[in-house]
Amino acid sequence: MQKFTGGQEVGAGTYWESGTGRLVEMKKEGVLPGNLESTYSRLPFAILFLYGIISGGLYIVFLPVTIIGLSLYLLGHRIFGGVLSQLRTSVSFGWRPTEAYLAGKNRKDKNGSGTKE
Repeated sequence: MQKFTGGQEVGAGTYWESGTGRLVEMKKEGVLPGNLESTYSRLPFAILFLYGIISGGLYIVFLPVTIIGLSLYLLGHRIFGGVLSQLRTSVSFGWRPTEAYLAGKNRKDKNGSGTKE
């Protein structure tokens, strides 16, 4: 496979940018997009054909797995999400991070009242 850089004039064909993984198809002679840091490889038709078969097969295999997994997640969230949300609101630890008690605690004096006089 030949290597090309962005901004280089090339012939018709399909070019793969290794940095981003995108395919650029040139219908006729032209200039590749990008700058000198963008590197492209010209892909033969046989590799593109195999890539299409493999990516299509992976899509067919993983689509049902994704649907089943997402359905189980949403069902579990629907069933247990309400219970967990009720537990979350009813549990209190007594610590509120937005409040500061800089005056100290009330101490009982000799009278037995809660405040100092």
